[in-house]
Amino acid sequence: MQTDQFIPNNKVSKKTILAIIGTGVMSFCGILLETAMNVTFPTLMHVFGVSISAVQWITSGYLLVASLVMTLSSYMHKRFKLKQIFAWAVILFFIGLFLCVSATNFPVLLIGRLISGVATGMTTPLLFGIINHDIPLQKLGRYMAIGAIIVSMASVGPTYGGIILYSLGWRAIFWIVLPIALIASVLGLLNIEQTRPVEKPRLDLMGFVWLAGVFILISLAFNEAAVHGWGSLNFWILLLLGLVAGGLYVWHARHFAFPLINITIFKYHRFVLSFVAYALCQLINIGMSFLLPNYGQLVLGVNSLLAGLLLLPGSLLRLFLMPFGGVVLDKRGAALPIITGISATLISGILFFSFQSILSIPLMTIFYALFSGGFSLTFSNLLTDGMKQLPGKLKGDGNAAFNAIQQYSGSIGASLMAAFISISEINAHGLSTVSATARGSQNDFLVLIGLELVMLVLQIVNFRKARKQIGAN
Repeated sequence: MQTDQFIPNNKVSKKTILAIIGTGVMSFCGILLETAMNVTFPTLMHVFGVSISAVQWITSGYLLVASLVMTLSSYMHKRFKLKQIFAWAVILFFIGLFLCVSATNFPVLLIGRLISGVATGMTTPLLFGIINHDIPLQKLGRYMAIGAIIVSMASVGPTYGGIILYSLGWRAIFWIVLPIALIASVLGLLNIEQTRPVEKPRLDLMGFVWLAGVFILISLAFNEAAVHGWGSLNFWILLLLGLVAGGLYVWHARHFAFPLINITIFKYHRFVLSFVAYALCQLINIGMSFLLPNYGQLVLGVNSLLAGLLLLPGSLLRLFLMPFGGVVLDKRGAALPIITGISATLISGILFFSFQSILSIPLMTIFYALFSGGFSLTFSNLLTDGMKQLPGKLKGDGNAAFNAIQQYSGSIGASLMAAFISISEINAHGLSTVSATARGSQNDFLVLIGLELVMLVLQIVNFRKARKQIGAN
């Protein structure tokens, strides 16, 4: 998927724009429902009689499935017509939607969410694949930002979920999305064009097995920790097996002619630094969107409406700043928006931790707005800067890797936050559930601060390398 091909007059066709909108809005619908469900967890725990470690699979399971499907995106984009991929994604989305709205027990609801995860795993890489291939390099930053905006509008999910849950019930969260998804389906099916030839690459089935092993085993490890604590033998066994599966995939990819994701992309050091920071950025983002609505309901005792509304100002700020960040990257380079953005998220994390004993809905709203502003300047620009480090022949693999890690790191983010809360409840020793949840949340905030510091260091190193490269040239 080349981004540097010659495009006359740097023009972007109307059909390309409509295709981006159609695929983007379908991806938006999937992610909106995922983020909206975070605010429903206390209700679902009561309705279906499940624990927080079980109900978090609504988010982490969805993201896990989406990430696995995204590892196949490079293969699918070569093997099938883009419109075919979109059509199958649409079908699966509506099947998942129907199962969710009709669910009478938790397993059916979970299956519906997992099927929807497959659909999102197909549409999100398709969106950024179209942008990377059909948008001229000179406009790549702003169009990547537009794509990220469309997807990131789903950050209003907790607000949307809170309002609908409070007024109409949790099933209505799915029904209301139906007409939006139908319109997006029509736009995509009418405007997606096949601008590259269809190939017949071999499917790296064994590579997929090893990657699936990595993703599933590590996810199960964190779930085990949530139930039995960090000292659980099963946690460490599952984590070790996941790492072994990762090593086996690397060995396989080095010896297989057509690996699922070409690990050659990781020879480009600046790509690696952007890739890891991007993964941490999404882990922190999903971790925050999981933690805050549940903290509001379980610790502060507010209803779902207020728990959802506390994220609204930050979500709106995100929509405003994200295109601005893309424009700054195109004009001034990636360092300014990325370092500024990471610094803002770090300050936000420190504020959440420092004021945790007196947190209120107004304070959480302000701190989250600061976090969202920083995230807006960071997220899509890490992706854009990382993709720019790869030659054209590896951009498809880079796109697949970025999209897969985006979803998977989000899955780990939700599982990690749930684990610390569950472990705190296990070790409550006479504390009330509210006090135990508050203590677990404090540990969550501290972990997020640590991850933000790591992300900042990685990008400082990244841009020092960039300056050295410029000096050498």
